[in-house]
Amino acid sequence: MANHEIIKVENLWYTYLNGYTALKGINIEINSKEFIAVVGANGSGKTTLIKHFNG
Repeated sequence: MANHEIIKVENLWYTYLNGYTALKGINIEINSKEFIAVVGANGSGKTTLIKHFNG
């Protein structure tokens, strides 16, 4: 069985109302049967990115 794309993000930017840009040009493709980890320093946009996956 082939892997299928389940999440694809192209050129995602997100800026909060206070002017802080948390995500700058994010590109990611996640296929079925893949495991990923989102790592980074506090305030680097990890939670903001995951919230976008959920809509």
